[in-house]
Amino acid sequence: MSGFSFVIATSWGDSGVSLHFRALAAELIERGHAVALLVDGQRRDVEDPYGAPAVWTWPSRRPVRPADAWFLWRLIRVRRPQCLVANFGATNVMMCVGWLTRVPCRVAWYRTLSSAIDADWRGSRLRKKALRARKALVYRLATHVVANSRAAQADLSATFGVSEAKSTVFTNSIADWGPPDPGTRLTERPYVLCPGRLHESKGQDVLIRALALLKASGVRAQVVFAGDGPMRSVCVALARELGVEDLCAFRGVVPRRELLTMMAEAAVTVVPSRSEAFGFVNIESMSSGTPVVASAVGGIPEIVRDGSDGFLVPPGDAATLAQKLRILLEDPTLRMTMGRSARQRFLDSFEQKRCVAAQSDWLEAVVGAAVRGGSCANRGPR
Repeated sequence: MSGFSFVIATSWGDSGVSLHFRALAAELIERGHAVALLVDGQRRDVEDPYGAPAVWTWPSRRPVRPADAWFLWRLIRVRRPQCLVANFGATNVMMCVGWLTRVPCRVAWYRTLSSAIDADWRGSRLRKKALRARKALVYRLATHVVANSRAAQADLSATFGVSEAKSTVFTNSIADWGPPDPGTRLTERPYVLCPGRLHESKGQDVLIRALALLKASGVRAQVVFAGDGPMRSVCVALARELGVEDLCAFRGVVPRRELLTMMAEAAVTVVPSRSEAFGFVNIESMSSGTPVVASAVGGIPEIVRDGSDGFLVPPGDAATLAQKLRILLEDPTLRMTMGRSARQRFLDSFEQKRCVAAQSDWLEAVVGAAVRGGSCANRGPR
């Protein structure tokens, strides 16, 4: 098979998404394909047009302007890609320009449930409706849409009318970083970790209410919140109101490697989201050998096995969350058993080498079929 040319739009840095797509690019290059990465944030310091992969930066900090469309148009003329892969803010411009220039395969990644957007939305209903109508058109211009969970795939169908025949599920992944075995750690593990953006959809307020219930029952658990966002002041005020301010530490944004170490040292990771398509923090905790207590929403039940890798609880249910946390906090042996189970689950299903190999196989197959058949290149919106 002769090599194909790919252009992949992603972020740059140490985020899970960025590292995943850089690993995917490396795998495709090893298989003999040409890859260019288009990164946002005007990261001129990482540009390398002659590298493997080649790295380019969008003209705008977020690629949503005519200048970005013109830049992509010229890049397509030079590199002649058979496949565009888009993430986040680059999806609109890449699918539109890709369709106009007849790039055979145009792949859009779908990562956020509409219910999460609804929970965090602060604009008008009319604007949200208009944005969803525009996104539905963009997905019609894509040849394939990849969801990061079956829940996200169902949301694609219900919200944007994307058929299952056009959508594919590929989970997120992270590289194995070699944490200490759960059985070698201290018996008394010191704190509960809650990583994630402080947004209403992430449900940190539910954990604070659970913490107050634990305190009332005689269990004083220290909780570290790693992340920042518009709900921080609300969470701080709630902790003060419920008398657990001294048990809550708000660390702000933590570098990813430090966060993984914090997970490995924690008794349990809590993901109390009200809506979640996938949640990188679930597999990050599992890779660390730390059990997860998470809401049974969206794609989380596809990741965390209830009673094996941790516990699943109803979203917004502070009482059940407190109950499950108490079980784990008071039973070091159960924490160790669940931590080992979570670690093995990560290695079997979410380890990066395994995941990017499967995604590369799929990309080679769909691009090869499109190039041979020419159907994707010549077909209008569906």
